[in-house]
Amino acid sequence: MKKKILVVDDEPDIREVVRLYLAEEGYEIIEACNGQEAILKVQTEKPDLVVLDIMMPGINGFEVAKHLKDDPNTQHIPIIILSVLAHDSQFRQGILDYISKPFRQDELVQTVRKILEKIESKNIKKNILVVDDDPDIVDIISICLKDNNLIAEKAYSGPEALEKAKAKEIDLILLDINMPGMNGFEVIKLLKEDKKTFDIPIVVLTGTYITEDDKKHGLTLGVAKYLTKPFSADDLVKQIKGALRD
Repeated sequence: MKKKILVVDDEPDIREVVRLYLAEEGYEIIEACNGQEAILKVQTEKPDLVVLDIMMPGINGFEVAKHLKDDPNTQHIPIIILSVLAHDSQFRQGILDYISKPFRQDELVQTVRKILEKIESKNIKKNILVVDDDPDIVDIISICLKDNNLIAEKAYSGPEALEKAKAKEIDLILLDINMPGMNGFEVIKLLKEDKKTFDIPIVVLTGTYITEDDKKHGLTLGVAKYLTKPFSADDLVKQIKGALRD
């Protein structure tokens, strides 16, 4: 489905240029010639992004942006400012980027593409495989992941973890080391030897008694990060996002 972009400017020539540049990239373009029309079109058309001029008669661009960000139904829609005014950081609240007129085609296209890709990536939930022989820990972590827009897959042993890692689309594995039967290091070794699972990032959950040699051993096997129990929800999410980003 095409991404829909609302172009707001009181100058028809500017709207036409922006429309041509962005339509060439496959975007669906709708237009508004003033602030009042822009607010109405955002409410009715639900665009994926707004390209907004500042200097317009009646309601100016900053007032439009404030209105959209104050409305729960439209506050999620990203806004790019396109203006002859010099860029001023005090106007950036609720605005994701700023392009000065006159502008180049590649500058406009790259900025729009960057913002839309960033928004889209935020909306894609990641699947996290949580592996621990303690069901309480698995449940607590799963709740924390759900609260942070992450999907938890659960496994309570090494063999179950290997099976789920191969069968499902897993973006990251949270793995306990000290498990009966097959321990975490054995799981990591087998994951890294399988072409279906070798590139899944792994965050290891450890007790406070893990040795430095064990940590080094894990890193040589391909562990992305270590997280020592007990840990806070903030630390957990930070490590997960860091490993996914890396």
